[in-house]
Amino acid sequence: MRWCCGSWTRPDSSRRTSSWWSLPSTGDAYATALASKQVDAAPLGGVQIKRYLAKYKADGATTIRHGLRDDPSLLYSPAKILADPAKAAALAAYVKVWGKAQRWIEDHPAEWLEGYYVKDQGLSREDGQYLIDATGKRDLPTAWTEAIARHQETIDLLAREQKKPQLTAADLYDTRFEAIAGTAFASAGKAGAA
Repeated sequence: MRWCCGSWTRPDSSRRTSSWWSLPSTGDAYATALASKQVDAAPLGGVQIKRYLAKYKADGATTIRHGLRDDPSLLYSPAKILADPAKAAALAAYVKVWGKAQRWIEDHPAEWLEGYYVKDQGLSREDGQYLIDATGKRDLPTAWTEAIARHQETIDLLAREQKKPQLTAADLYDTRFEAIAGTAFASAGKAGAA
């Protein structure tokens, strides 16, 4: 689920009112909701942005530059897996390899374009290049403090607006894994991208 915001003008006044609601994150649900004016703002990503603008820019469609990375890569795991030392070690090894792979992707965009976006995902070269350009430089932090704080702000907003239970974002992160990917990413760059 993602959350979208819609606003409208009350019939009895000129005051605009906003409301938050959940929208299932499947297919082109966000772009369809935007195009049909069911919502005023919604999260779009990847080639959906490009396609949405190509189709609706003449009607006033635009994007909002918010200045934040909004494409975190998260690895979800049941608590029982994290509690098992051998399985937690296997996850740590995976995260380290993933961090190195992110460095390789950044250092080899042409190979990534052809091998992944074109051959594996079936995208056109143009759409694949758009995704590479939109991704920009990868940011693999070695500390999650800022990300957890932003996550908490989102939780607070949605809990308040949707009258949902309050959660503590920090409880959702296992900081034993905090520096692994970022350190592997940086080390692979220094070593010439293994």
